[in-house]
Amino acid sequence: MIKLIESFINLSKSRKLEKKSLQKLFSDSSKTKNSFMLERQEMFLQFVLPILEKYDNTLKERNEIDFNDMINHATDLIKENTSKTSYKYVIIDEYQDISYSRFNLIKEIRDISGARLICVGDDWQSIYRFAGSDISLFSNFEKYVGKYILLLIEQTYRNSQSLIDITSDFIKKNPRQFSKNPKSKKETLEEPIKFVHYPEDNLVSTFINTVKLLKEKYGNKNILVLGRHSFDVNGLINLTTDDRIKYYESSGKLKVKGFEEVDIKFLTVHKSKGTEADNVILLNLENNLFGFPNKMSDDPILHVLLSEQEEYKLAEERRLFYVALTRTKNENILLIPSDVSLFVKEILSDNNYLVNSNGDLLKTTNCPYCITGKLVIRDNTSNGKKFLGCSNFPVCNQTFNDLSILENQFLCPDCNSGFMTKRTGKYGIFLGCTNYPKCKSTINLQ
Repeated sequence: MIKLIESFINLSKSRKLEKKSLQKLFSDSSKTKNSFMLERQEMFLQFVLPILEKYDNTLKERNEIDFNDMINHATDLIKENTSKTSYKYVIIDEYQDISYSRFNLIKEIRDISGARLICVGDDWQSIYRFAGSDISLFSNFEKYVGKYILLLIEQTYRNSQSLIDITSDFIKKNPRQFSKNPKSKKETLEEPIKFVHYPEDNLVSTFINTVKLLKEKYGNKNILVLGRHSFDVNGLINLTTDDRIKYYESSGKLKVKGFEEVDIKFLTVHKSKGTEADNVILLNLENNLFGFPNKMSDDPILHVLLSEQEEYKLAEERRLFYVALTRTKNENILLIPSDVSLFVKEILSDNNYLVNSNGDLLKTTNCPYCITGKLVIRDNTSNGKKFLGCSNFPVCNQTFNDLSILENQFLCPDCNSGFMTKRTGKYGIFLGCTNYPKCKSTINLQ
């Protein structure tokens, strides 16, 4: 709730909306056609407007201004001082994080100078809505600034092409993001993203083992540990039971016993933007409200204060996850629990991988019956055993009992709808079709 109020204050002040304007906006049935949301918005205003008023009065009493005030005052001064300026260009970096107040400042400077506007930004990395950023000012550039030329910067230098391919496919699922095709000349890594499963209550040991493996492979190269929230680091530093990891909050340094010579630092993903590391470890990939994605991050109340509503579900969280995946020069290690987050499931599924109950990474295969489904590991509740079932169930109810199919995908050459799996007969080991006795295809392995 506190974060929601902070975002409300930032967005409303960015748009210079006073009490009456906010009341009118939040009660406009043409913008909010859902009667439940309309009632919710009006209820929200009842307690948030006094907070906004108290906030502004406190600033006045202290003779202080906040960042939005600073920008808005500067804009007002330019309007009052209409003398012609000689600016030829206004050049803006990180334009994807533009807020309405900063855009108004730029507009006023441009109007009195006739300057040309040059903006550099990456809409795939727009992650500061809570601070007043409005991505529609970027995605609908022509609507706000007029005719323009779009130049794509697609050559990248940090990530390998294999990582770029995975992350680009992930972010471009939102059709509102600009379509780009980043390219890299770096050597392609076979597994730029690794999935490390950890049993419940065993995060610390898994983390230390991951650091050990990275040190063995890369020496003392630095490691960046990322969390969706600042409290994600708490799972590593429960000092009442484990002193193998010490965290220094002021610097973000993580001191791991036995690996003191390795520079390890913890940051939230928001703070990591613009940084990079040789390798990255990503925490808190749980499927819950405060996992990654954070399912409470997109309160529709804030949509009223934005130029345009983002219709794609968890759009900003998707961009934030993209930022997390692309901070590494080499590998990104995802520490995953048993109930894994939606985004991790998506990465696994889209790249034809799944993780079994032991944490082993397995290649998936298409269901040979319906073709469009994937074979996934399921539990038989009656006997507790695992089996392979089609992801299109109940439309396709095909099952296989042999999990090794995922590791050795050998389609039967005769029936094309079963898999050849190892069996033992009176003449030794052989491959037989899973459709036996309907299909009696065999291959002698002796």
